[in-house]
Amino acid sequence: MREEPLVSIALCTYNGTKFIRKQLDSILDQTHKNLEIVVVDDCSTDDTYKIISDYAEKDNRLRCYKNEVNQGYNKNFEKAISFTTGNYIAISDQDDIWMPHKITSLLERMGDNWLIFSNSYYINDEDERIREERTLVMGLDLASSNYKSLLLTNYVTGHTTLFKREFINYFLPFPEKGFYDWWMGFIALYHQKIAFLDEVLTKYRIHEASVIQKRNNSGQEKREVIKTIDQTLSIFAEYKRLEDEDAAFIAGLRDAYRANFSQKKSWPLVNVILKNYKELFYDHKVRKGLSLLNFAVKYARKARKFA
Repeated sequence: MREEPLVSIALCTYNGTKFIRKQLDSILDQTHKNLEIVVVDDCSTDDTYKIISDYAEKDNRLRCYKNEVNQGYNKNFEKAISFTTGNYIAISDQDDIWMPHKITSLLERMGDNWLIFSNSYYINDEDERIREERTLVMGLDLASSNYKSLLLTNYVTGHTTLFKREFINYFLPFPEKGFYDWWMGFIALYHQKIAFLDEVLTKYRIHEASVIQKRNNSGQEKREVIKTIDQTLSIFAEYKRLEDEDAAFIAGLRDAYRANFSQKKSWPLVNVILKNYKELFYDHKVRKGLSLLNFAVKYARKARKFA
């Protein structure tokens, strides 16, 4: 029989006592058994590290580390990935629940891509499905998308991904700012080495302690998303393997955003949207003429409002 490839799981934790057992159980119960689970705890002040250590004593597939100084999620995931040894690596959050066949399904559909990602549905603190009409990714046709579809929004979320070790040479080190998974997705899509499996393989937890829920509750989400775009575009524009034309486009979109914010000149941003609407807004309906113009103007105004 052909031996299963070693798949490493990079799992980062911080004060995750409430849900970490369920996530570890769902990982250890995968149908794909040749696993290496690397957990890096980012200075938790609760019992998270003790729980992980207890699991490690019972299952030698799990190794755990604890940072002496808080690293933040980007650098902590970078550290966890650096400790892995498998030819395939999956990212894990501390409070989700994986479907038993998640790794098997992603491996089967990886092909010659560097990265594959899947879908999720939302659960609450009691593991009950919420927002039942929605999944995390909706309306995505990856085959007809290019890198521009990831410039204004991210649909490649870390907890859904599996990637090959060779891909590390392209995305590490992570930028100090921004979101590590957005960066990974952008690079994989730019080189057309990415696949999407539109199957729910993760139960994605939304709870009171989550960053996203805090943003929603405080009314900060839209404002933070808009402010993040300028930062993200600046990071993407510096990717060393960009063609000159693509680097210029990304920098131009960033400059249009800055003009929209600081100088209150909407036309540069409106113009970019008019010319690139279909590529930039993959999940929006087809628009032409006055409908397209109205959308571009409203988008620019809303971006300025939340700046």
